[in-house]
Amino acid sequence: MGGNALQAGSVRLPAERYHAVERALVHVLRQRFPARRIEAIIAYADKPDFGDLDILVEDDAHYDPALLAEALGAIEVVVNGDVASIGVQLDEGVFQVDLIKIPAASFDFAARYFGYNDFGNLVGRVAHQFGAKFGHLGLLYPIRDPGNPSHMIAQVSITADFNTALSLLGYDALRYTALRAANQFRTLDDMFRFVVSTPYANRDIYLLDKRSHKARIRDAKRATYRSFLLWLEDQPAGTLPAYPWGEEGTAVREAHMAQFLQTAFAQLPAFKESYDAALANTARAKQLKIKFNGALAAEITGLSGTDLGAFMQRVRASFTDENAFEEFFLAASRESIEATFLSSKLNV
Repeated sequence: MGGNALQAGSVRLPAERYHAVERALVHVLRQRFPARRIEAIIAYADKPDFGDLDILVEDDAHYDPALLAEALGAIEVVVNGDVASIGVQLDEGVFQVDLIKIPAASFDFAARYFGYNDFGNLVGRVAHQFGAKFGHLGLLYPIRDPGNPSHMIAQVSITADFNTALSLLGYDALRYTALRAANQFRTLDDMFRFVVSTPYANRDIYLLDKRSHKARIRDAKRATYRSFLLWLEDQPAGTLPAYPWGEEGTAVREAHMAQFLQTAFAQLPAFKESYDAALANTARAKQLKIKFNGALAAEITGLSGTDLGAFMQRVRASFTDENAFEEFFLAASRESIEATFLSSKLNV
């Protein structure tokens, strides 16, 4: 994505020519792969020219970017993770087409997240303030270990419904749908105004010096993100929301995050279940580690090194399955654990 992945580079196409190429290439792919969802990413209506074409392709067990590239007569293919950048020869020169592999369950969300340049990225800054992650896979929540906040134990889905995600972040989802359907995101200005239409917007959350090093380097290179920062500077004082987020780690920010969680839990019971299950699984794993670990086994058996490692594996394998192993040790007393270890040592 971005039009600079190919050795041959990519020509820029004026809007009319670009949309003709877009329709033709999407048609070819849909004809060749009728069982897949295939959709070009929507651009703001008055975008004057394009340096590449982004096409979302539904993933399945038979996904092969080489076959997609072949269908379009690609003269160059560069695969980087889930993106296959291909060069298509046009009369104007080589034009870059990015084929983006998307899971079926996330396709609708991704089509909206990637639309309108950096729209999804900018909305994601609001989600970040709440401790959530707004990305092409949906609105997700990284759960951190209560005893070690620097360690993420799971990332669970809050919702895969785009409008629900927007609403949770304070946006008017029905208005977004109406604007999109009527092709009313005509300019970057239209998109920028919607981005700051949530009461949770605040100029400061978009500033590059408020970002992580990796995000700062990435977004500083993005023309639309830079344009948005300039647009923010041009807005008259007092005309934009200035939600009082507080700094990360402060009680004010923690309160905002807690309120967001409670709202999401109330609206989305499945998210609450996933969240609670992740914490329960972590607590279970910690408890199991207390009952079954190398230090305890060495103390009881006197084994060490490779002998100890092999012994631990034998004990684990002596149970009918992993669940039986976990249930035993979670419920076992110190005396039962000692007896099990010593018995296993004698039976070697």
